[in-house]
Order: sequence, then C-alpha cells, then structure tokens
Amino acid sequence: MHKVLLFITTVLFSSFSFADWQVETFTHSATDTESSSAMVRNEDGFELAIFRSNKGIVWMDFSLSDYDFDELSQNELPLFQIDDQKPVQMIRGFVATIVPEDEGINAIVFSDSETISTDKDFSVNHIVTERLPERVICPIFQGESRPHLGTLEALLNGTKITFKYTLLDGTKGQTQFTLDGAKEALNNTVFK
Repeated sequence: MHKVLLFITTVLFSSFSFADWQVETFTHSATDTESSSAMVRNEDGFELAIFRSNKGIVWMDFSLSDYDFDELSQNELPLFQIDDQKPVQMIRGFVATIVPEDEGINAIVFSDSETISTDKDFSVNHIVTERLPERVICPIFQGESRPHLGTLEALLNGTKITFKYTLLDGTKGQTQFTLDGAKEALNNTVFK
C-alpha cells in the first residue's frame, strides 16, 4: 500500500518538474489571470525562465545568482549561445524587438567606456533587451509573421545554453543551464 502511495505522489510531483526544468504557475492579483513559466535554476543560483505573454510573445528572462548582490553592466549586456549555434548578443533598449542579422538595421551599441557605436557585429545575432539591475528580459518568438532567431526551437532541441555576462564593476562571468527537460516544460507552458 505504501509503495502505491509513493508512486502516486511521485507521478503528481513529476508532472510539474521535468528533469532540471520546472513549471511555475502564478496568478496576477491585478488581472486575476493565471500565467505559467518554464524555468531552470543552476547550482550557482542563476535562473532562466521562459514564458508567453497574453499577446502570444514568448519571453526569455535571465537572472543573476541570488547568492550575491551583483548587478549587470548597464551597457555590456549578456551574450547567450545554445549549443554550437550562432551566439546572440543582447543590446540595450526599452522596446524589446528582435533584430535579425539580415535586416540591415544598425543597432546602437553602448560600451562601458560610454562610447556609442552603430557598427553591427555580424558574427552574432542581436536582440534588443530590457535590463534590470539583476536580470535581462527579451522576446525570443514574436509569432510566425515576425522575424525571429530560432531561439525557441533551439531551446526545444538543444542540450545546453550558455550565458556570458559582465557585472557593473566590470567583472566578466559565464554560466550554463541544461536543456534537459526544457522541451517538456515548454510544451506545458508556452505551447499550452
């Protein structure tokens, strides 16, 4: 009898957790609507969450470790790479928009030395990103009719995602997240 109860408890728990990825559901008090996100946290306390807005835009939210009180650089935002795909450089902006490499847009890039450039580095893709002190958020899918970089598909089929970041004090770092279980978690949130 105890084995049956243990099995039922395990099945109920595992329906919300997929390998290292989990599904978190919460209710917005202002709108009384429910939202879900697929998220993973690594052993160093960094967190990655993927969620879909009520307008159908899929967002990626990368947060620094909550073990420290670090802040991201204001100008040199993180770069991420899924497996061996082309890296994606996050660039500062207020309205988050995907900037594909072939669109010919000269993105404005700020450096920590306060220099401004419109020269675009074509060795990486770019996503205009909203920055908070300890996190960045950017769209990774804006619908079939809007250009995107294939990030959502890469998350579904990849094995790891790596973030390179610069802190406010100029310190550079790198962290990784496994994508083991991401497909199942995304299927239960983004594609639900």
